[in-house]
Amino acid sequence: MKTRDRIVETARELFNEEGASRVTTNHIAAAMHISPGNLYYHFRDKEEIIREIFVRIIADFDTLYRVPWDFSPTAANFFGIFTRTCELYYKYRFFYLELATLLGRDPLLKRKYLANLRARFRQQKTFYARLADAGIIRASSEKELVANLTNGWIVSDFWLTWLYISDAKITPERIAESARQVYYLLKPHLTPEALVEVEKLLD
Repeated sequence: MKTRDRIVETARELFNEEGASRVTTNHIAAAMHISPGNLYYHFRDKEEIIREIFVRIIADFDTLYRVPWDFSPTAANFFGIFTRTCELYYKYRFFYLELATLLGRDPLLKRKYLANLRARFRQQKTFYARLADAGIIRASSEKELVANLTNGWIVSDFWLTWLYISDAKITPERIAESARQVYYLLKPHLTPEALVEVEKLLD
């Protein structure tokens, strides 16, 4: 693994364990047994490392949401996406636990996050249209679709915050519970056939 990639992965692990606010570039360099100067050769500061991590978050989610478009989606692979989404939230848990703080401290990161938000909304609107065509969800108005996407985004991106303020342990299993919350949001919009299939998956 190249030094730059090692820095990013080491930082991600330390941020997940200790919190990004508590970890400095010196901590990252020490964990890697390299000099701070070597780290600064690749990244100017911690914010730049976090931006690179966010680039990788986007890439991971792009891969995840690209897959169902290669074939006619089913209720099973639709909700399978939520399971894999939860795995990504755990992999990058520090980012979502500290989301408001990180965006507040770095205007460039916030612009990148908002640009991704707009792009993801367009992507998911297309995805939901495919689901409607496949008979998995009922077609809805533009206003209702945007509301559903917004509610789903809130649950997904801030589920870890809810776990934290509820004094719950942040584990893969607890994060996976967000998939059921999204299901309950979408349940009134699922077709009867899809509802039966999803209920079997969630039992």
